Amino acid sequence: MPSSFGDRPAAGFSLIEVLFALAVVGIALGTAASVFGNGVLGYAVSRDVDTALAVAQEQIAAAGVTAPLQPGTTEGVFAGRFAWHLAVARFDDRAAPAPPAPFGLYRIDASVTWREGPRQREIALSTLRLVEAPP
Repeated sequence: MPSSFGDRPAAGFSLIEVLFALAVVGIALGTAASVFGNGVLGYAVSRDVDTALAVAQEQIAAAGVTAPLQPGTTEGVFAGRFAWHLAVARFDDRAAPAPPAPFGLYRIDASVTWREGPRQREIALSTLRLVEAPP
């Protein structure tokens, strides 16, 4: 007796299996897109921090190079969004030994601020520099 259509085993996937597979693929793609989005955002944040750090280091390195180091403050803007501030002051710490007579000890503070979306970010560096006193 020949078998009828209803007696044959089903071939292929059922509708439930297809919908479940599409749901799993959708969740996986959503998760992958989120991971890549966070990676791009993290790269942009680290790039800004690197730029701000380089600006602060450059300001400290340039202090006292073209002109003698003098107490005071200077400010500027780099690339239209990184505002820097440099402060130079004589360092006077009673606990530290005094430098030899022909030298002076200065504290140099550099800070850089920038906006990252609605947040204001800042990085600050400080150092001491021993310089020859002017004649």
